[in-house]
Amino acid sequence: MNLNNILFNPAGDAVPPNEISKKIDRFGYNDAVYKTIQESKELDRNGEVFIRCTARILSNFGMSRSGPFKNVNIDNSGNINGREKLLECWKEVGDSVIEVNKSILVSGYSRGRYLLEINKRECDKLIAKIWSIMKQLLPFTMGETSYGLVGASKILFAVLPEIVLPIDNTQWLKVFKTVDIGDVINRMVNETQHWETVTGEKLNELDHLGKLTTLPSVYNVMAMAARPNKKGE
Repeated sequence: MNLNNILFNPAGDAVPPNEISKKIDRFGYNDAVYKTIQESKELDRNGEVFIRCTARILSNFGMSRSGPFKNVNIDNSGNINGREKLLECWKEVGDSVIEVNKSILVSGYSRGRYLLEINKRECDKLIAKIWSIMKQLLPFTMGETSYGLVGASKILFAVLPEIVLPIDNTQWLKVFKTVDIGDVINRMVNETQHWETVTGEKLNELDHLGKLTTLPSVYNVMAMAARPNKKGE
């Protein structure tokens, strides 16, 4: 299977940087993602940053319409509806998420390029940790008609936007064709490295407004664009 189909076209050519920048300009979630990247830089023990960031991402990405996070949202004044459900998630994974967050803060690596700057051994350990946290979240994100992968990935993106990709159902099924977040992260890292080698550009620097500044936030724009058209499914 050809895994280079997000930052590369079907002929194997790298998607031009200016084309990616244009897709970023048209992306509908830039403001929500920007606030998430800014606010999640350092997490607190009480989970207030977690609750605020997850409420924003879940509601903006359509997860509050139905399912376990129905009606979860944050208004313009910062008032949060459904914080009890989010606090349950925090109590389960908070310690582990803070551990990852602190390791990023003290690493000395660029936050936006963290996945590319750590070595392979560190990356493998990080991915194993993320997969473990995601499995802890699944009982909270699982719904009557879903396995919880979408909700769990979006929650992790909300607090670790330098590592995790927010993945919807179509992406899991049609783009990545896996249920393992580790496979997705590895693929993102490998394809990004290849694309940057070919183009000489840095993927996380393609948003001219400086809102999407982490590798997953930019890669997500392209991963959403790579979803097959419904008519052709």
